[in-house]
Amino acid sequence: MSYRFNVSCSKTLSENWTPTAIDCYRLGCNCSKCNLYKIYFQKSFIKCRMKETVIELVRRIGAPMEEEF
Repeated sequence: MSYRFNVSCSKTLSENWTPTAIDCYRLGCNCSKCNLYKIYFQKSFIKCRMKETVIELVRRIGAPMEEEF
């Protein structure tokens, strides 16, 4: 199975785990469980790009360490 990565996030976002990215990772990138999605993106035409950022972070630096949770 091949994946297509089209991450348009900034270099800074794809080099460090942020609290928001860790939350998204912990939720399994499931937007229906995400409070930020419900507040900002659910009724908007703008798409949340955090899942792509999380995939890129895992690819580049691996999963977040347990102490980051």
